[in-house]
Amino acid sequence: MQKILYVTPHLSTGGAPQYLLKKIELLNDQYDIYVAEYNDYGIFRVQKDEIITLLGKKHKTISERREELLEWIDEISPDIIHFEEMPELFNIEDEIATKIYSKDRPYKIFETSHDSSFDPKLKKYFPDKFLFCSDNQLIKFRSIDVPACVIEYPVKKYKRKNRVEGLKYLNLDPEYKHVLNVGLFTSRKNQAEIFEYAKHLINEKIQFHFIGNQAPNFKDYWGPLMENKPDNCIVWGERSDTHNFYSCMDLFLFTSKGHHFDKETNPIVLKEAECWDIPIMLHKIDSYLDKFDNKFKFLSEDITINVLKILNMLKIDSHKFSISSDYNGDVLNNESTKLHLSFD
Repeated sequence: MQKILYVTPHLSTGGAPQYLLKKIELLNDQYDIYVAEYNDYGIFRVQKDEIITLLGKKHKTISERREELLEWIDEISPDIIHFEEMPELFNIEDEIATKIYSKDRPYKIFETSHDSSFDPKLKKYFPDKFLFCSDNQLIKFRSIDVPACVIEYPVKKYKRKNRVEGLKYLNLDPEYKHVLNVGLFTSRKNQAEIFEYAKHLINEKIQFHFIGNQAPNFKDYWGPLMENKPDNCIVWGERSDTHNFYSCMDLFLFTSKGHHFDKETNPIVLKEAECWDIPIMLHKIDSYLDKFDNKFKFLSEDITINVLKILNMLKIDSHKFSISSDYNGDVLNNESTKLHLSFD
């Protein structure tokens, strides 16, 4: 059985650790898998705890003495070292990376990235193959003469709960419509925009739910939001049971926009929402290419228009709002994508 050592920047709850967890779940019977966690942030451990449950002592947190990674590689003698992010994008020291990427290495190196803004011209270390998570990365890195493919996070359809029973299980009122957002509280995820919708809809029977951690390094963003949180917004914090929310709520609202150097790549939360067949609204971002054009409903740049769209998706009468000329109430159909794994 071949050995794979995954080197990940961290395992703090988020999309990249979830992507790694899913790969481990799918491949653990076919490969002898190890995980080296380069940085331990100490909190927000949803995926980390699941990985440790699966791997036990085959998970290792690298200490500040970074040579531990090199020593573990020698001890394990892996067939494949798979970086879950390009080493140029996290604080792996040049001396360590240079030794791992040596030309006479006895193992293959694969790289995945969860970033959509990295300039290929800045690449210093070259793997045997790129296993990207999104088509836009594949296109962007065509200038580098390294084999590449795309491995999408898998979409598997789940059966939604009885809405009333699911909401009551969460102690929520089925007489209200319930809108869900999942993600770390940051300016890129843009939860502030949903707070604005909530303020416009404060008199409607709608509640907005937020699942995601509030990391101390982003307090400048979420701190002021919490001080002015509308009463129809419920902040649940980090949860390990997001399926209980996806499976019974009425709308998934993803307001991330980002900027030139900090954009979404291929958000897992959208795929998870799709798995549960929950209606989805999001902003169109160029890094998505046309991936979601025939699946989900796009938000406008106009708050009033988006309020109308939300009401339309929730099947609530919007008579009290004036509809702008570019408003389109059509709901797009959902499709699914498949996972393809290749280690050639």
